[in-house]
Amino acid sequence: MLKNLSVLCACLVAASPNAAAAAQTQGVAVAAAQPATGQNVPVAGGRSLHVMVAQSEIKSDINVSNIAVATGGGLLGGLIGAAVDSARAKKAEVLITPVRTGLVGLDTDAMAIETAKAAFANAQWNTAADFSKDSSPAGKSAYLDSTQNAETAFVEYTYDLSPTFDALRVNESIQVAARNVPAANKPEKRLQPKYLVYSRNVVSVVLLPDATKDKDANAARWAADNGKLARAALEQAFARLRANTPRLLAMSAAEQDALTRDKANKWIMANGYRGRPQSAANGEALLWTGDGFVHIAPVN
Repeated sequence: MLKNLSVLCACLVAASPNAAAAAQTQGVAVAAAQPATGQNVPVAGGRSLHVMVAQSEIKSDINVSNIAVATGGGLLGGLIGAAVDSARAKKAEVLITPVRTGLVGLDTDAMAIETAKAAFANAQWNTAADFSKDSSPAGKSAYLDSTQNAETAFVEYTYDLSPTFDALRVNESIQVAARNVPAANKPEKRLQPKYLVYSRNVVSVVLLPDATKDKDANAARWAADNGKLARAALEQAFARLRANTPRLLAMSAAEQDALTRDKANKWIMANGYRGRPQSAANGEALLWTGDGFVHIAPVN
């Protein structure tokens, strides 16, 4: 009992605000706080964090080739606008409707906000996060003008199911734009890729266990039991983003370039994504795509 009590007291001391000072007094080495690196460093003029989830319900990527694009593209609305085959679009809408019904009540907006807060917690410029449903260039440009900060980190979350309904994906697009860009002759051009301060993506793909080529059957499994698997997959996907985004943000440009140029680590294909494999838990895959990270794992 006394031994356990002494351990408990030691834990309480370690957790107290004066733990570091107490440890130094007792001659115990205390690790110094690591300096901020990458996108976590302080920003001259300040930087805002603006979180966006434009969609209000899960969608389906009906273009097989686009499930491998880790850039946020491939969502149903954009694909229909690009005049993809309407029959396939209608079929996808029929299959995904029960999944949407199963997800009613799940607050993905709140999940996205909490994910961004956790992912950017180590950024020395991060003090608060705004939220919007408007991710249009005009909306982002208006936000740039509404803040006094020199830069804004626009973090947009999109989520969809693959064309064959064998995987659920959540994409986190990070774009840092400057409020003042002299070379941009129109306000919205500040959001063009060539003018961005920083642009990367983190993707989480959650696989349906024992999925088949029968997308009708796969869709039915996502929808079953009030969308139980779809809910679990979304929660898991956001959790993986919370784990992988801080790693990306802490990386310098040189470190990212080194991963891209690492010829000893061969490019591989995994579930439609091309990247250099990184260390990951057993049964999971983490790829460096050159544009960010893609995490692939079966639903827990």
